[in-house]
Amino acid sequence: MNFENWWLLSFPLFFLLGWLAAKIDVKQLVTESKRIPSTYIEGLNFLLNEEKDKAIEVLIQLSRSEPESVELQFAIGSLFRDKGDMQRALAVHQGLLDRPVLTNSQRNRAVLAVGRDFMKSGLYDRAEEFLRRVSGDEHLPEAIKLLTDLYVIQNDWARAIDTAYKLRATTGVKNNAQIAHFMIELAAICRTERDDEGAIKWLSKAISEDSLSPRPLIDLGNVFKGQGRYQEAINVWWKLEKCCPKYIALISDELMDCHQNLGIKNQCLAKIKDIIEVDPIHELLLSAFEMSTELQGMEAANDLAQDFLRKTSDVTWAIPVLNSIKANLEETSRQEVYLLIRVLETYRQDKQYQCESCGFQANTHYWRCPACRLWDTYPPTAIQIGALG
Repeated sequence: MNFENWWLLSFPLFFLLGWLAAKIDVKQLVTESKRIPSTYIEGLNFLLNEEKDKAIEVLIQLSRSEPESVELQFAIGSLFRDKGDMQRALAVHQGLLDRPVLTNSQRNRAVLAVGRDFMKSGLYDRAEEFLRRVSGDEHLPEAIKLLTDLYVIQNDWARAIDTAYKLRATTGVKNNAQIAHFMIELAAICRTERDDEGAIKWLSKAISEDSLSPRPLIDLGNVFKGQGRYQEAINVWWKLEKCCPKYIALISDELMDCHQNLGIKNQCLAKIKDIIEVDPIHELLLSAFEMSTELQGMEAANDLAQDFLRKTSDVTWAIPVLNSIKANLEETSRQEVYLLIRVLETYRQDKQYQCESCGFQANTHYWRCPACRLWDTYPPTAIQIGALG
């Protein structure tokens, strides 16, 4: 037998070793499974079925037989918090802190849990005290995030910015948009205090923080417009065309006012026509139609509307009138186009904005949903009330 073929004899040995290892693993698994108390399984089943009250009862029963189990106490405390029983959640988590023997990680976890309990209880000063005590381990990012949320709840935007920066430095998370919103909130406070220069400073910082965000551009243009700096407002608002042209619909009336004040309304019309040529935005069509009627006459306005209808495939926003005329667009009379625009103006009055996260509807566009409290969940274009069903 050649030497090269000797390795073939090792196959049976490998199979034998594998079989023995499998037998040993199976026996160990069976042995370990017999050690798991049936109450663990019972509690797990209650959790999976979202029966938290029964799960708590089972885990409390189990904790009497295993009073030193730290993980079990964390589980019980978390269930109390989820249930809304904050007094008992705090008792469990503070009881863990009273234990003399805890690892650094366990102690930080208990401090974080107490901070979370106080925060959910609305005791923000106590929550901040404990969240700030969490030191540098795997629980620190969560503590910083909760501190940021806490300052947002309290409208303490300066400290929210500080903790958001700290979170970025700790985790590398990209939270530029969130920080920009905090800066814009500080700018809004400056405006209420008639401090336009302070507002401009914070809005400029927000633009540097998140150059793709439409909100600081819109707000900065509003500050300039309020100061009578119409050309600067126009210059800022037209920057929206590159990053997010649909948001121009939110300030189309203000844009027209600024151009009107400078005597260059024709330039505004030409610019909006260029935008809807590339991106048919129906709310901008209304602005263009209005200006075209005023500056060029009804015939030019109807031509603009007919051209718009040829380009867009969206017929839902135009209500039944558009459905009736789009099929025979070439035969559509100017009177029908005029009627369509009048219907769309009614739409403009009856429009609603809808949060893409929770579905909350409002007459006004919000940068932060009043219901779910999330940022940037409202699209810039509205929905028609009659079309919601």
